[in-house]
Amino acid sequence: MPSVLIVGGGLVGLTAALCLEYHGVDYVLVERNTEPTVLPRSRGMHTRAVEIFRQIGVEDAVQAASASALKMGRFGGARTGRSIVESEALDLRHVYATGAMVGVDESPSGFCFCPQVLLEPVLRDLAEQRGGDIRFGTELTAFTQDDDQVVATLTDVTTGHVETLRADYLLAADGAGSPVRTTLGITSTTRPATHHYLNVYFRADLTDVVRDRTFSQCEIDGPEVSGLFLAKNNTDEWSFHLAYDPEREHPRDYPDDRCVALLRTAIGIDDPELRVDLLARGAWDTGTAVADAYRSGRAFLAGDAAHRHAPWGGFGANTGIADVHNLAWKLAAVLRGQASDALLDTYEPERRPRGVLVAEQAWLRTDFLARYGIRTPGNAEALARQLGTGEIMTRYRYASSAVHGAPAGDTVEELTGQTGTRVPHHWLERDGIRLSTLDLCGPAYVLLVGEDAGVWADAAEGVPVAVRAVENEAEFWSALGMDAGGALLVRPDGFVAARSDDGLTPEGLPQTLNRLNSL
Repeated sequence: MPSVLIVGGGLVGLTAALCLEYHGVDYVLVERNTEPTVLPRSRGMHTRAVEIFRQIGVEDAVQAASASALKMGRFGGARTGRSIVESEALDLRHVYATGAMVGVDESPSGFCFCPQVLLEPVLRDLAEQRGGDIRFGTELTAFTQDDDQVVATLTDVTTGHVETLRADYLLAADGAGSPVRTTLGITSTTRPATHHYLNVYFRADLTDVVRDRTFSQCEIDGPEVSGLFLAKNNTDEWSFHLAYDPEREHPRDYPDDRCVALLRTAIGIDDPELRVDLLARGAWDTGTAVADAYRSGRAFLAGDAAHRHAPWGGFGANTGIADVHNLAWKLAAVLRGQASDALLDTYEPERRPRGVLVAEQAWLRTDFLARYGIRTPGNAEALARQLGTGEIMTRYRYASSAVHGAPAGDTVEELTGQTGTRVPHHWLERDGIRLSTLDLCGPAYVLLVGEDAGVWADAAEGVPVAVRAVENEAEFWSALGMDAGGALLVRPDGFVAARSDDGLTPEGLPQTLNRLNSL
């Protein structure tokens, strides 16, 4: 039987598949839809998500997909007005100067504009090429679990064929409505919606309209229509998030002809020759929900199944990718018998605080101008509570991995190898190849060591840890506040677990690993 049953074939589920494959864990992924959705949702991969893709060997493929995304203009820029034609650009020089939108933390990777509709097929192809058991058009229709396994009923949505599948664990990445979460009876901490939208994905050649006014987002606030344009390629594919009042209307009150008329008004061109083709639509709102538990027995929640919120800030899919990256190595360690089941209990206290944080941070970006750091009397309080992207997505600290502990979800000003934080990036030269210190991490525990490499190598004999020398790199060790004879013990996901100047010793290495694997 497979070790893990993944439910959901979106960005998070497919990343989970690739992370498990990276750690040598077999899986079956089921997705009830026969093909990936065509409705654009997530568009930008933050630096930390791209670092994760780098570790599992798919960054180049993701960047190649990104290169095909924008046909004109760059990703960035914001406008506001009664229509696109009448819109004015926001002055975002302060944003780009500080890197607040995408983060400026040192990394071998960077922000990547790659809409979900382009990225999902790439990840699916890679998972299948690597031997993954990927089953689109297959729905999880029931499951039970006991102390030893999960027993799932799978139904082919085309033929109706029913199959019983047994797995060691179940990973639910089945979206905001998560049937798995409902079946498990996991409640959520919620906040009611303030805005309701109909996401209308359409094709219209607006090349001439936006030639000198390309944008990422364009707020429309007019007497006839209000909402938000999101650029997919800044030429002929767009999303318009049409605002509506649920007290007065319902999405079914927007037939195709009405949507097209409103789109023409929002674009600002009364030209019958302009062809507008509706491709897909879906209703959503700005309410938030964070699951009160991320684990129930042998089942785990990730992505939107664990935390749902508005897309402002682009934190949703990116946080979900980090969720499964965190969980995959722990499942691998337990399945190999290297760690106790208690290690899996660290998933929730490490990742749920991130879900709570991103839901709050997305909420604080509800106001369009606050989203771009432009202060007004109405958004000053929300703006004051916003954190930068680097703080949210990269510079956080896990308590459970630290020798002496740290507050769960704590944020650090700078990554300096603190226990519980992502190992700092530093460029290295190895046989003429440029590598990052992040490239030395995984798939097992790793010891990054300086001048005393031999001592640590002797200590690691018979212990499941790889020793990797970072010699003659005084700048790196100085940035960590350590001398060149130091050592960092790094988890498979790239987070520092222990330091030689804070309790880690060669003779105590086996005991430290045992403690970390039995948390």
